[in-house]
Amino acid sequence: MSVARQETATGTGGSIPGTAAPSLRELRLVGLLVTLGLAAVTLFLFWTALQSVFLALQVQKIDPGGAAGGLAFVIGIGAIGALFTAPVAGALSDRTRSRIGGRGPWMLAGAGATIVLALLLAHADSITELAIYWLLIQVSTNLVFTPITVYIPERVPVARRGIFSAAIGLSHLTGVLFGQVFGAAFAQEMVLGYAVISTLLLAAIITFVAVNRRSNIGEPKTPFSLSRLLSTFWVNPVKYPAFGWTFLGRFLMLTGFFPLKVYLLYILQDYVGLGADAVKNVPAMGLAGMAGAAIGTPLAGWLSDRLGVTRPLIYVCAALMVGAILIPLAFPTFTGMVVYSFLIGAGFGGFGSVDYVLITKVLPSQDDAGKDLGIINMTTTLSQTLGVGLAGAMVSVVGTYGVLFPMGIGFIVLGTLCVAFIKGVR
Repeated sequence: MSVARQETATGTGGSIPGTAAPSLRELRLVGLLVTLGLAAVTLFLFWTALQSVFLALQVQKIDPGGAAGGLAFVIGIGAIGALFTAPVAGALSDRTRSRIGGRGPWMLAGAGATIVLALLLAHADSITELAIYWLLIQVSTNLVFTPITVYIPERVPVARRGIFSAAIGLSHLTGVLFGQVFGAAFAQEMVLGYAVISTLLLAAIITFVAVNRRSNIGEPKTPFSLSRLLSTFWVNPVKYPAFGWTFLGRFLMLTGFFPLKVYLLYILQDYVGLGADAVKNVPAMGLAGMAGAAIGTPLAGWLSDRLGVTRPLIYVCAALMVGAILIPLAFPTFTGMVVYSFLIGAGFGGFGSVDYVLITKVLPSQDDAGKDLGIINMTTTLSQTLGVGLAGAMVSVVGTYGVLFPMGIGFIVLGTLCVAFIKGVR
C-alpha cells in the first residue's frame, strides 16, 4: 500500500500546520460524499425500477399463471452473474493502474454496457431472454457497484465513515422510492423507461469518476495469478472470524428483507387485494419507506460516529424491522402496508448505515479491500438468489404471499444472532 493510501484509510493523514492541505482534503471528501450519493441513488433506482416493476410486469405478461416462480427464476439467474462478478470486479480494480485510478475504467465500462443490455431487456419476449439479459445486467452493474464501495475504506478516515455509510444507506432507500415511482410512471412505456434510466446511470457514473479521479500509475501492485483469481472468492472465516460472522449475518438479514421488496407488487395485488390498482400504489410504499429512512439512516450514522459503536445499533435496527413486518401480518391492508413501509425504511436504512461501518472495520486487508468488499457484496447476490427463490417456492406451496412476512422475521432474527458473535468490534 502506498503511503498516501495508508494515511487516508487510517485517517491519520500527516498534514503540515498552516498549509492548505486540510482544506483540500476536506473538499475532496465533500466531492466524494456528494457524487457517491448521486451514483448510489441512480444505481439503486435502476435496480428497483427493474426488479419491483418492469421485470414483474414483463414476467406477468409472459406467464400470468406462474408469475411468482417466473420472477424468482429471472432474479435468481441474474444474481448468479453478480455472485461471480462482484469479487472479480473488486480484485481487478485493485490491480488496475490508470490516470483516473483503478476503479474508474471498470465503472465506466460497466455503465456503458448497461445501456445496451437494458434496451435488449426491454424487448425480451420470453422468460429465458429476460433471465439472460438480467444476468448480463447484473454483471455490468456490479462492475460499477463493487468498485464504488471501495472508495470509503480507501479514502475516508475511520472517524468519518459513519456519515458516508449513512449516505449509502439513505441512497438505497431514496433509490428504492424513486425507482418505484419511476417504474410506475413508465409502466406503459417500458422501452422508453429502460432507455432513460440507463442513460441517467451512465451520466451519474461519468460524473463520479470525473470528480474523484486520481492517478495511481506507478503504485505497486500484487501480480494477478490463477491462485489469486481463485482466492478472489474466499476469505478464511477461521482465520478472520469477525469477517465470517459479518458475512453470514448480513446474508441472513438481507435474505429476510429482499423477498418482501422484490414481491411488493404481487403482495399489494394479491395479499392486500388491490388488484389492478396495485401499480399506482407502489410509489406510496416507496414514499413511506423514504420518510422512515430519512429519520433512521442519518440518525444511525451519526450515533455510530458519536458513540463509536456498531453492534448495539444493529440490534435496535433489527428489532425495528421485525416490528415493521408484524404490522401487515396483523393488518393486511393498504394502511398496514404504509405503516410497514415507514418502519422497515427506518430500520433497514439504519441497518445499512451502521452495517457498512462494521464491514470496513473487519476487512482482513486494505490492499485487497476491493476483493474483500466484493465478497461481502456477494451477500446481496446470494440473498436474492436463495432468498427470492425460496420465497417463490414457499408462495407456490402455501398459496399466499403472506408467508413472506414470517419468513422475513425468521431470517432477520438469525442474522442478528450472528452479529452477537463478532468479537473485537464494538
